[in-house]
Amino acid sequence: MMSKLISCHSDRNTSSFASDGPRLQKLNVRTTEHLIAEILCRLPVKILLRFRCVSKPWCSLIDSPRFVKAHLKRSIECKTKPGIIIKSFVSSSVDFDSLHNNATTAVEIDEPLRTLLYATGDVGSCNGLHCLYNLETDLFLWNPAMRKCRKLPTAPAEFLRPFEFDQSSLCGFGYDAGNDDYKVLRIVQPDVHDLCGSKATIYSLKTNSWKRLQNISGHFIFRGAWGIFMGGALHWITVTPQGSPSILAFDLGVENYREVPLPRLQNKIVKDMNIVIFAESLCMLEYFPLIRIDVWAMKDYGVGNSWCKLFSVEQPKVTRCCMSIRPIFYSKSREDVLLEVDSKEVVWYNLKRKRAKTVNIANLPEIFDLEVYPESLVSPDYNISCGGPQLPSQPQEKKKQQQQQQRNKRDRFLSKGFKLVL
Repeated sequence: MMSKLISCHSDRNTSSFASDGPRLQKLNVRTTEHLIAEILCRLPVKILLRFRCVSKPWCSLIDSPRFVKAHLKRSIECKTKPGIIIKSFVSSSVDFDSLHNNATTAVEIDEPLRTLLYATGDVGSCNGLHCLYNLETDLFLWNPAMRKCRKLPTAPAEFLRPFEFDQSSLCGFGYDAGNDDYKVLRIVQPDVHDLCGSKATIYSLKTNSWKRLQNISGHFIFRGAWGIFMGGALHWITVTPQGSPSILAFDLGVENYREVPLPRLQNKIVKDMNIVIFAESLCMLEYFPLIRIDVWAMKDYGVGNSWCKLFSVEQPKVTRCCMSIRPIFYSKSREDVLLEVDSKEVVWYNLKRKRAKTVNIANLPEIFDLEVYPESLVSPDYNISCGGPQLPSQPQEKKKQQQQQQRNKRDRFLSKGFKLVL
């Protein structure tokens, strides 16, 4: 239907301006192409993937880096309905709107991704791309909306330590806007007696390769395996030799480290702190065990004075013996907050009445991580789609060499045949 309307619109304009020459016809074609792009940019990913089959021009448009960025930007600015992934041994999805009805069903992903992503955990997500890991220390990039997945090249041998069993192996994933590149950072913390500092290596999706970085100062001891992405940097809570907490950030653009100011916390115990992304801000969770959890947000990223307390969650109101609470998002009225409790339960918490209501999710795993993300067209094959450097295949390289040899032979023949003697 949309293509017919655009076709009619194009025919009317073309007939009315036919007498004005080819210049106006070209202008009309450009206007029509711009109109098509504007309409398509407002559609969800699932429909756009179908529209790739309409024609080659539409496929090229939807796959183009410019359109992918424009679609993502509009989705974020207009707060388009996000996707929700429940990560466990088998990944599942949940409809966003159904969570507001307090009853929904978790739908497991289909094959072949079901088998490929079995027993994978979430390193982090950015712009609709999820970075996953498995027990064999493999890393994957996955776009659930596009149903595309890619295994990343193996990191250097010294960084191939299992995640989560101890905190010696760390990882983070994010976007470098300055270089238009997605990157994965891996860190290996040294033993207590090693004064050389933590080792670090970074993967670039554009170059499809790992690069060794300078060691991180041994003055920082990391708490938590996963870096939290915000403002072009990955963040970890760290501890100084004196036992003082701090936030260490790794800037993915300039590829160096800096400290981020802490809020004015009452509790200075590191194990009672956590950082998350909530309401599009870097947030600090301050735990007061069995009493409450205070949620602090950095309203202006990088500015220490912009920390403010958003709200508190009274733990006895949520559950009697919960160990951790993670805010996911506000309700539409902003009177309630969706909370993940101990990776076992999802509840709505009313900020005024201080009451919690469990969300009934059928097929919910016993242990899980719930992730909200913007559905996008960002492909795990980003370096290929955006023209990043690639190694040519051997047959192609051999064919190019043969063609060059033939050109050289022809040039030598012509130079002899047309040589003039004055």
